[in-house]
Amino acid sequence: MSADVVDMYGQRVWYKFPYEDLLSLKVLFDGGLNFQKMCDATQYVKTVEIYLEHQYVNNEAEESESALQDAQSEAHDGETSPHDGADSGIERDEARDNSEPDPRDERVEEIVSEFVDEEKYNEAHRDTPPCSDDEEGDIESGYERWRRGSGELKIMQVFESITEFKEAVLEYALKGGWNVKYTRWGDQISEAKCAVVGEVPCTWRIYCSYEKSVQQYMVKSFQEEHTCTKDGYCKLLTDHVIAKLLINEIRHDNALMPRFIQEIIEDRYNLTVTHDIARKARKRALEMISDEFDEQFARIKDYKEKILETNPGSTCDVVTIIRDDGVEIFDKFYVCFKALKTIWRAYCRPITGIDGCFMKSTSKGQLLAAVGRDTNNQIYPVAWGIVQVEDTDNWKWFIERVKYDLNLQSGQGFTLISDKQKGLIKAVDEELPHIEHRMCARHVYGNVKKLHPNKPKFKKLYWAVANSFNEGDYNAALKELKAFDSQIYDDLMVRDPKTCTRAFFSTTSTSEDGLNNFSESYNSGLKKARSLPLVEMLETMRRQTMVRIEVRKKKLLKYRKKYSEKVANTIAEEEEKRKWCKKRTPGPNGVSEVQENNISYTVNMDKRTCSCRRWDLTGIPCRHALKVIKDKKLNSEDFVAECYLTTLWKKQYSDSITPVEGMKFWKDAPGSHIEPPPRPKEKGRKKNPQKRKKSIHESPTKGKKVSGHFKKIHCYRCGTEGHNSLYCDRPGAPNKPRKIYPRKKKQPSQGETMSVDHGEAPGPSQPTQTSN
Repeated sequence: MSADVVDMYGQRVWYKFPYEDLLSLKVLFDGGLNFQKMCDATQYVKTVEIYLEHQYVNNEAEESESALQDAQSEAHDGETSPHDGADSGIERDEARDNSEPDPRDERVEEIVSEFVDEEKYNEAHRDTPPCSDDEEGDIESGYERWRRGSGELKIMQVFESITEFKEAVLEYALKGGWNVKYTRWGDQISEAKCAVVGEVPCTWRIYCSYEKSVQQYMVKSFQEEHTCTKDGYCKLLTDHVIAKLLINEIRHDNALMPRFIQEIIEDRYNLTVTHDIARKARKRALEMISDEFDEQFARIKDYKEKILETNPGSTCDVVTIIRDDGVEIFDKFYVCFKALKTIWRAYCRPITGIDGCFMKSTSKGQLLAAVGRDTNNQIYPVAWGIVQVEDTDNWKWFIERVKYDLNLQSGQGFTLISDKQKGLIKAVDEELPHIEHRMCARHVYGNVKKLHPNKPKFKKLYWAVANSFNEGDYNAALKELKAFDSQIYDDLMVRDPKTCTRAFFSTTSTSEDGLNNFSESYNSGLKKARSLPLVEMLETMRRQTMVRIEVRKKKLLKYRKKYSEKVANTIAEEEEKRKWCKKRTPGPNGVSEVQENNISYTVNMDKRTCSCRRWDLTGIPCRHALKVIKDKKLNSEDFVAECYLTTLWKKQYSDSITPVEGMKFWKDAPGSHIEPPPRPKEKGRKKNPQKRKKSIHESPTKGKKVSGHFKKIHCYRCGTEGHNSLYCDRPGAPNKPRKIYPRKKKQPSQGETMSVDHGEAPGPSQPTQTSN
């Protein structure tokens, strides 16, 4: 069919598609625009209905046409011309134009103009089939598409599917707080009614089914008005629906209890759900999150490639295990961004803390992290990784990569702080044999305290040993501890206290740290991230590092001092203790002798050392050096180590991690599909997660009572310890009278009434008077 037949025999040709009504007829006119659109749409609908309009003849037009023919025949007297046919055709057209306009012509022109304008100006229309309905066309035809989030339901509203209709009903119920239930189910139909139970049933009802004319699902019956009163419930709020609504809250806090879920639903939608439904919803949401975990494990290789693409020079490693059936299982992950390792090598002190912590997601594992110190002695993350178990092989694998990225070589001149994890100690001895490996003093104290729990004085004596800056103080503190309890002394010496005592620390790292608290503080800051799926957890850690760098970079823009805040704080503390340094004796070559509590210390101003070793370890003048500096009227800041300079501090935050695009931008990495590691089956009731299990000898948290684990009970009948009166086996023992403590009388508050009991009838109550 061609455009030449559009105006065949002076009659108009129309077309429409099978699912359209007659009001949607489109005319085929000269120029071929609509004709081309009709041909393009046939690849989608396969069928086009063509209509040929009946010839419209006006009586007046016929009379005028016959009169013209008679006049022409008389004028030519029977002469013929080769153009007579054409002239007569033109004259017929002119006669038709002079006749009354056809009202259908105006409708055709309107349809054609709208059709052409839409094609000309609507760029988005090019990507959709010409037969597709738009929103304006639906409104003109009486149909209206559902708008997600509006919460509105209307008659003749159309939906893409029954699922979309149910979503609209749920939005309506939640937005208005209505109790609604489904009464008919199916793939082609759905019906909902009001679920409020009353003497007279509520008339609210909506019915939706498939409409062939529009090839969509349409609301065909809708009783909009409610004749009931809201009861605060909604039967559509099933456990599956609540799980979808609150999946983000449960994802960020997988310990969210059912009672909090009930509170969230009531605050957000003013509806009430039972505790059982809230519990099932939480369980369903955790199952949905577990499925997300599996998907993110499958894309861990794609994430690695994206990191290397956006941050070239970074180190990222993914280790998998091939199962017997050929399935590839995730095992380990490691990442160290180029910006972090470059800055640590160039500007940070050569000290690193390494520690591991549990992942709190459904897929169990261990998060390992290497953390450095900046100029202000604050946390500077360097590298992190994921392993299944915290054993020797995994620690060795992690330390190998940290060793390469930070250029530690054999460890000479570097310091490492960790706890006394056996696998970690063995891995460090193999990979970094010459590194200074400091043990966390708090972990050593905890291990000894477990063996001797009921020794409160041990705490003070132990920390006197660990905080000794020189061997003289160390030996004196150790001697005092031995005199207190020789068994505790023996158990401590087995654990080699020199690895956690400042008196034996090297001065190359310019740090007196004997605790691994900065690593544990970093792990504590990742509490929420550790409960997320694998990739989300890694991305959250990356973003937190970027935010940390940006916040401190902005802070340093306003910082004007020469040295960091740690220097000012340390000098202020030593200045308070300088008053005990009473006498200074000058010596040769910048050496002085300073006495503190009748003990002499040698201070060398040229070498910047003191026999107390506090200045040697920290790089900040001690109280003895400050005594010499003040006597010589010098500036104490001129004797601070260069590692505390503000200029160096700013350089540590001069660069950051390059952003990594989201999952939809990742390219599929070559290789097989990665499956998550097997999840251990949990038995019994799940315990509430804790930051760290505190031992029974530790101080209780604020607001809680001290545990009576080591208290010994006594029988009030016989007075002996080990049992109470209920299990006393001495029947002849005299009963000792119990101590009766008088109860404290409750003081009535202002506004409360006081009872009168003096043998008189109670009079009118009077408020108590309070003293000002």
